Amino acid sequence: MEADLKINKVFYPYLDNDKRYELLYGGAGSGKSHFVAQKKVLQHLDGPGRKTLVVRKVRNTIRNSVFTQIKTVVHDLGVEKLFEIPKGTAHFDIRGPHNNEFVFTGLDDPEKLKSIVGITDVWVEEANELIEEDFKQIDLRLRGETKHPKQITLTFNPVSALSWLKGYFFDVERDNCSILKTTYKDNVFIDDDYRNMLENLKDQDYVYYQIYALGEWGVLGNLIFTNYVVGDISKDDNDYDSIYQGLDFGFNDPSAFIKVGLKDDELYILDELYLRGLTNNELIPMVGEKASARTLIVADSSEPDRIKEFKQHGYYIRGAEKGPGSVKAGLDWAKRKKIHIHPDCANFVKEIQGYKYREDKDGNVYDEPVDINNHLMDAFRYALEGLWKERKVTTFSKRGLGI
Repeated sequence: MEADLKINKVFYPYLDNDKRYELLYGGAGSGKSHFVAQKKVLQHLDGPGRKTLVVRKVRNTIRNSVFTQIKTVVHDLGVEKLFEIPKGTAHFDIRGPHNNEFVFTGLDDPEKLKSIVGITDVWVEEANELIEEDFKQIDLRLRGETKHPKQITLTFNPVSALSWLKGYFFDVERDNCSILKTTYKDNVFIDDDYRNMLENLKDQDYVYYQIYALGEWGVLGNLIFTNYVVGDISKDDNDYDSIYQGLDFGFNDPSAFIKVGLKDDELYILDELYLRGLTNNELIPMVGEKASARTLIVADSSEPDRIKEFKQHGYYIRGAEKGPGSVKAGLDWAKRKKIHIHPDCANFVKEIQGYKYREDKDGNVYDEPVDINNHLMDAFRYALEGLWKERKVTTFSKRGLGI
């Protein structure tokens, strides 16, 4: 069965690895998460007795990451008829052959985690998003007699040497733990554009290059934003003085939409959209589900054709006024405000935590952000353009769009 899948050779020994803790970490583009999806699907095809818990910190990041990866592997193997894969958004759980199951949950849904029984193995994607207590709760769920060895697989990039992961697994020896570091150089299936992007990080920001290209532990300094908190906030537009919206177009990179509330001179990140591979036909209704109907969307002005198409669908949208100093001016303005982030906006949290000023290998810091993993941050700047430029932002009532 493995012959039907493109598996990087570096992962072959881990197809049969059965240690309780399995850590696959390293640089971006190494294929580690895709391999885990391959391994888990093969295990479910091999025989009965599997109930795999797939976990991320926030539930709403699951469908477009681990759920999609597992669905892709099922498709690559041509075994869709053996799996019941839900199409809606209400739940993600997948039932497969031999009554095996994939159960998906976020750690922001603790009641579901407590109710899941009979788990045989766990996959934690983006494990660096977790705190140590989160991991210990998952570890406690994996108990009792099972037909197969119980295993927790963690996949992540080593973003910070201060992470609990380093102290817990790397700074002490554990007999029941296996660790594999991989980088894009181990992935023979990586595309040239992505490889070049990672290699060019050496000239753009050396710390990012060490972490995301070489997979080395690092500490992100020179962060642009530290003036934010993550916590439950209202998502009701009526609770804010005004609403601002930004959109960064993408395809291979994600399209990113953000909705921001302003109240008492503080900013509130209310909702986000963050998806790859979307044409405008797909993106337009998805933005409609998130956007406030009578509020301007400020979008990436390098895509005038896509903006025009949004206008043809009745959206109130214009391009951002990119000019000399506009990035710095927008960032300087936002740095002076307190920023509240709803925990559902997990991709925004991830981007803002790593959003830093560019730094070369000699430690020289430049007054501009690193141009990577910043799609929602760009949308954030676009959304606020009318505030820091003190422009008058008008609204209108959409006509029969139902959004």
